[in-house]
Amino acid sequence: MNYQKTAHAILDSVGGPGNVNSVIHCMTRLRFKLKDDNIPDKEQIKQIDGVITVVESGGQYQVVIGNDVPKVYAELAAKLGIRTDADAGPAEEKKGSIFSRFVDIVTGVFTPVVGGLAAAGILKGLLSLFITLHWLTEDMGTYKILFATADALFYFLPILLGFSAGKKFGGNPYLSAMLGAALVYPTMLSAYSDGVKLTFLNIPVVLMNYTSSVIPIIIGAFLAATIEKWFNKFMPSSIKLFAVPLLTLVIASPVVFLVVGPVATFASNMLADGAMGVYGLSPVVAGLILAGVWQVLIIFGLHWAFIPILINNVVTNGFDPINAMLFCTTFAQTGAAFAIALKTRDKRLKPIAASATIAGIMGVTEPAIYGVTLPNKKPFILASIMAGIAGSVAGMFGAKAYGFAVGGVFGIPLFIGPEGVDRGFVGYLLSLVIAFVGAFIVTLLFGYKNAPAVAAGQYRDTAPAKAPQISAEQETAVLSPMSGEWKPLTEVQDEAFATGAMGKGAAIVPSVGVAYAPFNGTVVTMFKTKHAIGLISDEGVEMLIHIGIDTVKLKGEHFTSFVKEGDSIAKGDKLIEFDKDAIRRASYDITTSVIVSNTAMYSGITVNKYDKVDLNNVLFLVKE
Repeated sequence: MNYQKTAHAILDSVGGPGNVNSVIHCMTRLRFKLKDDNIPDKEQIKQIDGVITVVESGGQYQVVIGNDVPKVYAELAAKLGIRTDADAGPAEEKKGSIFSRFVDIVTGVFTPVVGGLAAAGILKGLLSLFITLHWLTEDMGTYKILFATADALFYFLPILLGFSAGKKFGGNPYLSAMLGAALVYPTMLSAYSDGVKLTFLNIPVVLMNYTSSVIPIIIGAFLAATIEKWFNKFMPSSIKLFAVPLLTLVIASPVVFLVVGPVATFASNMLADGAMGVYGLSPVVAGLILAGVWQVLIIFGLHWAFIPILINNVVTNGFDPINAMLFCTTFAQTGAAFAIALKTRDKRLKPIAASATIAGIMGVTEPAIYGVTLPNKKPFILASIMAGIAGSVAGMFGAKAYGFAVGGVFGIPLFIGPEGVDRGFVGYLLSLVIAFVGAFIVTLLFGYKNAPAVAAGQYRDTAPAKAPQISAEQETAVLSPMSGEWKPLTEVQDEAFATGAMGKGAAIVPSVGVAYAPFNGTVVTMFKTKHAIGLISDEGVEMLIHIGIDTVKLKGEHFTSFVKEGDSIAKGDKLIEFDKDAIRRASYDITTSVIVSNTAMYSGITVNKYDKVDLNNVLFLVKE
């Protein structure tokens, strides 16, 4: 992948820098906040090299990249001049629903520290394993140094969250980090431990232990950012540099200690007690439901709403049973992907499924979900069912996480309790085996069928045109989906197509407003505005038919679709009908780009040239 080229193509496809309020990234996704969500062409973005899929959720436009997302983000940030949530003015922010805003806040605050949380949690789990195996003792210097390294993040969590929350709320992140540092300042912790009574301007201070706390500093960072922005409006420029931070801290710090801290800590305890109360009603049912739907929540980005609960449980109780029930879901999707990797005869799918299996074992399921199980539907459903069964087993055995863990084999030691291997850990391991092996077996037996072999160039009798001739080199012939004036792709007034970034192809100025199926196959994607459709032939040729330039802005007006995602199609079936004259009157170019979107999978693609192209003309010859 050319990271710079991919980043620039994504940026252009979401509407350019002028349409981007902010962008961050998590482990696998670029998360845009756009001024106008109707501008991006979802199908066009999906075809960009390196993009797995696109998800719209929680007020964000999420472009799923996979493990290379930091490198793509680096190029994107350089192009944007490091536009972040802190850079975006509040007037430009889309409000959305309360839940969408909550998910957006949680994502923005926790995403920057999730990697560190996972690393520290895994290290603590490994240390617990080494103690159990008597490889280390708590008195050894090696143990103390590594434990300090792992525990420091949790101990000083308010400082790190203060920084990320400050950026998220548009304030000075260093000021909110200073608030977090004040919460865990040794003198204040000693006063709490010794039972010292403190007052501030004769107002009693309720001292508490804020190490590893989550909610107080997030609220405190919001308060500090609000105060800072207010003073910035009125403070003279000559003293703003030092006066605004000074007044912000002098006001925010006492409020945090007097009000925010105690109230938020009480709320944290109530949240933990509530979560544990629901879990206590029936761990088996809780595991069955939560684990069964967890990967669906991940698809829509809604899982971020649970992250504070999982972390808060560990901080408040010393353990978290919910994550112990959810951990198996990664292994279920991975098991399904592994089954497809072994069973499929599709040369395109096999390497994708194999690499997705490896990524899943490491804890990253997006390649397995978006590249393998979800497109085939049934494997995703079967894997989710097995995850629910496995989650109920983890709940039945009382499995617990003793730190915050992300999926994958390296998180396993984090579920070993302080007393070593116990019943809960055995049940947790059993849930992983059930999820992986169970999903593998049911997918292998019932979840995936290889498409019947079709000789290159053979078509069904429903075709309105004669079957094309095939060369002796076993080239697959692909017909034109419409009639009209043929143009080279380089003449398309859309850089993403004209540069070939989306794949090889041709352009057609349609003479009739109908697009037909160019081969036997399946509808992979139908864009909601009906101006673009993605297809895959029985031989594995993927095609994107993109009608017009910027016609996404018509929001479906003048377009009628006759198929939907997942439909089987025969050569000559009507796919989309469009009023080309009305589109032209609306000042849009109707030049249609026809792209072989998996160009890289073939050794050669010949694009036939015409003055006028008809439905019975061979547009491409695709060589294996």
